[in-house]
Amino acid sequence: MLYRTALVITIVILAVVDIVLELQLLPLLCRGIPLPFPETSKPIGNTLFSATSLHMSIISSNILVIMLILKKSGYKGRSVPSKPSDWLDLLALLTFAVSALTMWFNPAFMAVFIASGVYLLLSEMR
Repeated sequence: MLYRTALVITIVILAVVDIVLELQLLPLLCRGIPLPFPETSKPIGNTLFSATSLHMSIISSNILVIMLILKKSGYKGRSVPSKPSDWLDLLALLTFAVSALTMWFNPAFMAVFIASGVYLLLSEMR
């Protein structure tokens, strides 16, 4: 019963934080893109990559927080990672998403993006 209460409170807090992040960061990512789109331009790639990276970062951080809360509250289930390698996979997913977002502003993060992508690919192959 404790994990249900903790899960509901966590989800409500995460939903509020996600909405605030979405409202504050998405306009920054779409800055400089003319709306409505000109007929011959193709700005969708510019907006799509950064917005997808933002949403992926939010989703992966939510998954990590929910798994941590469930583990700390004593929930025993198959959905909560039990091995350190499973937690490392979740952390690599978060690193992949955040580095994709920051790579948009600083190209040096491409190395982190590629490294975490290769780790995720290799961890799925085992």
